[in-house]
Amino acid sequence: MPSDEEFLAYNQGVINEFRANHGVVSQPPFPILLLTTTGARTGRPVTVPLGFEVDDSGRVFVVASKAGAPKHPAWFHNLRANPSVTVELGDKSFQARAVVTAGEERDRLYGLASGAVAAFSEYEKNTDRVFPVIVLEGVFAPA
Repeated sequence: MPSDEEFLAYNQGVINEFRANHGVVSQPPFPILLLTTTGARTGRPVTVPLGFEVDDSGRVFVVASKAGAPKHPAWFHNLRANPSVTVELGDKSFQARAVVTAGEERDRLYGLASGAVAAFSEYEKNTDRVFPVIVLEGVFAPA
């Protein structure tokens, strides 16, 4: 796994490319959005690039996989402390509410995501934790 510094530098490069190209990036090779949360400890805005999925009703959601790391990503802890987030998708920006799903709803959405992203099965091999699935209420799926 890359060091924290390498990970942050990579993410910043993706964020810069996303904003310069109206949501289009060369890496990773799948659609992404930018999620800005409020730091749970610092109160400062924190932006991360994330792959996303859209369910059959058009809801945009993300999975807190962190490539199968043993702990949830920091952005997940941030949105649990403050679910008001900003989402950049393409060249649009949305104020949204992050809703952590549970039970059958979580399992259904995770099934959609894991069917679309083959890497999730590899990530699952690296950890015993259940990956949270978060619906971003107020974000509209790209046409």
